[in-house]
Amino acid sequence: MPLNLEDYTCEFCGKTCKNIIYAAFVCDDPECIEKARVARGGPGGHMKRKAEGKPIIPTDLEPMVEENKKL
Repeated sequence: MPLNLEDYTCEFCGKTCKNIIYAAFVCDDPECIEKARVARGGPGGHMKRKAEGKPIIPTDLEPMVEENKKL
């Protein structure tokens, strides 16, 4: 089932979504794309966290992961 990006808004400015970059719905604004990169930790951000001895899933998202496991 295809995803209609125009049904979504940019997570950073609220404009119509044009892309999914760094696991975020973003518009074409380079500033929003950069914000998505920083929020994600950049390419390989999860592996950087693992190398630092931190959990791959950020601790603030763990409750959501546990909730989804119940479904």
